[in-house]
Amino acid sequence: MKKEINFYEVDEGVVKAMAPVLLKILDEKKRTFIFIKNLEKIKEIDASLWSYGRSKFIPHVTIFDKDFESEKQPILISNEEKNLNNADYLIFLDEPNQNFLKGFSRSFYFFENSPNCLNVKADNFYKKQAGKWTKVLN
Repeated sequence: MKKEINFYEVDEGVVKAMAPVLLKILDEKKRTFIFIKNLEKIKEIDASLWSYGRSKFIPHVTIFDKDFESEKQPILISNEEKNLNNADYLIFLDEPNQNFLKGFSRSFYFFENSPNCLNVKADNFYKKQAGKWTKVLN
């Protein structure tokens, strides 16, 4: 089975771009691991996901949360390259190790301006145009 890696160039903020993807993954009853190296960025994404939309929040935990069983979490945000929640999908904001990346059936890289991943090749590259994601490369 081929592993799929999708790049998303964001112009509206990372959480606003990734939230619909997370909601779709939750609807599929799949798990997601979000990899971010920067601890402050983890806290920022955490707060934004809890307050996403007026009537919605996106259930998740971070590596900082205590008293949770990681393997039962639908979304886990961490700076450690350990798939603690047995996730099917990976969302990364920082370049992960190639071996770690291979452990997921689908991966999504969200970035602003230009990609910082030097060692990860995208299968698909999307950019928002007129409010819709448009494939610009595959």
